[in-house]
Amino acid sequence: MSRRKAKSQDVANRAGVSRTTVSLVLNHHAANIPEQTRKKVLQAAKELEFIPSAAARTLRKGKGSIVLCLTVNAEPSSRADEAWSSLSEKLHDRGLVCIFSRTAGSTTPLRQLLWEITPSVVVPFFDLNADDKAMLQQMGIPVVEFFGSQNKEEIKGQPIQLFADFQIQLGTVQANYLLNKGCDKIAYVGTATPSSSALMNDRRKGVRRALDGAGLELVANGTISLHDNGQSAKLMVERLKEVGCNGVCAYNDEHAAPIMAQAQKQGIRVPQNMRIIGVDNEPISAYLQPALTSIDYDSIIPAYLDSIVAACNSSVKPTPVERNQTTLWVVERESA
Repeated sequence: MSRRKAKSQDVANRAGVSRTTVSLVLNHHAANIPEQTRKKVLQAAKELEFIPSAAARTLRKGKGSIVLCLTVNAEPSSRADEAWSSLSEKLHDRGLVCIFSRTAGSTTPLRQLLWEITPSVVVPFFDLNADDKAMLQQMGIPVVEFFGSQNKEEIKGQPIQLFADFQIQLGTVQANYLLNKGCDKIAYVGTATPSSSALMNDRRKGVRRALDGAGLELVANGTISLHDNGQSAKLMVERLKEVGCNGVCAYNDEHAAPIMAQAQKQGIRVPQNMRIIGVDNEPISAYLQPALTSIDYDSIIPAYLDSIVAACNSSVKPTPVERNQTTLWVVERESA
């Protein structure tokens, strides 16, 4: 037997306050309410998995038109900005409103945002925690996951490709390119930004997969920051010199650039002594000295469009996304 959904009176009883106080706190009109009381109400609502009445009314009325996309506060990227703009425009063409949050579900509570709006579907660009997934299921809000563990057996015939698979492929193409250029001492330089760790781990996994196929291992594996005046890049290049590295797969173009600059400062000729390849083909990459070789690609996000739209029109679990091939290619320049 399913558990009865909590009501505002249940929250009031648990917190030992009136329903009016509950309403004021949950609707963010609690300026005159003591902080201790406010915390008690919020804690009671969390424990009871209470869905505020505004959200409940929306659910009773039927599906709306809001797509809530959850991203992380990662390093700025023109490619990410292009992807978000493209997704928003394409959803608009389908009659849907796209709202982005860069903190909900990662650094701020998702529940707090859902007190304000009730989306038709949630699209997280990171792996949601179990509590948030359970909350969305209770609220009847479908989730189209980019990093989720969708079951490949749910689609018979063609395999699906998840967002993480695409990141792995990027790393594999990077490493294979360097291998084909004769590099046999390849290192990976990642990002020190915590919110980008999931992407980095998958890209590095792809690099290792390619090296495994060639009977090789990474000679160095580290991260650098873009906010320390080049200090971490300097130390990383010193390490690369020690191990005789002749090929670098960088997390993206922005992380390849400081490595290339530091390499030249330390007397390493690029590409003669060390080849460097990035990801994203950022516009600035063509103007670096030497010009940076990079991986370009068609955005994978439009492949999820139909699944997002279908989820907005149904309360059932979204159909996993089918994707056979992702078009990506090497933009060969001077650095590799």
